[in-house]
Amino acid sequence: MLKLLLLQDAPPLSHRDATGRFVGFNVDLGRLLCDTMRMPCEFQETVQTRVLDLVASGAVDIGMVSLIVTPERARQVLFTNPYRLSKTFWISRIPMTQSRHAKVAVVSGSVQHRWASRKRTEHGWELVPVAVNTDLAHALRDGRADALISPSSTALEIMREKDLSAAGLSARAIESDEFNNPIAIAVNPADAELRERLNAALQWVKTSGELDKINSKYYPFRVF
Repeated sequence: MLKLLLLQDAPPLSHRDATGRFVGFNVDLGRLLCDTMRMPCEFQETVQTRVLDLVASGAVDIGMVSLIVTPERARQVLFTNPYRLSKTFWISRIPMTQSRHAKVAVVSGSVQHRWASRKRTEHGWELVPVAVNTDLAHALRDGRADALISPSSTALEIMREKDLSAAGLSARAIESDEFNNPIAIAVNPADAELRERLNAALQWVKTSGELDKINSKYYPFRVF
């Protein structure tokens, strides 16, 4: 039984519906890949800060968490061929160029958190780390944050929320080489064979049009 890791409370990538069932883009893709490889799978969920440790240690086999590939991460886990792209957005009522001394929410352990940590002195930001993606919107609502930095999937969900979209927020892409790397699936570093099987399955879901169907279910734009 393969163990697939999901991010907790990270719609539209992965979260639990009202019945407690896992749903989302990464959930559908994970199920499809397992079916394609003819391997039984089960899902587990965690927060961003624990993903690399769990995959690197072999506690789980696959990290279906939309990780941006970086050299540091590639030294800890194996990565499949890339299967989608991502952008990172600044969401706030104020432009990033006018954000000095702003309180900025980021998900702990994310590439966005690392980037913001390096930029905080330059901009005079106070960082507000949160555990899961859905907490970013809560930080804006309750006044703990003036702005947030998030990947495109989370930005889309936040801008869909009527109270936040009506609050004068805007979402602007952040241009940085750090955010231009593709997204891939993390694999137990001791299982190179599983990575090759996943690469073959990914190629099939792309060429068959199945990935495009999942894309259309969760996004109004192409993510690959």
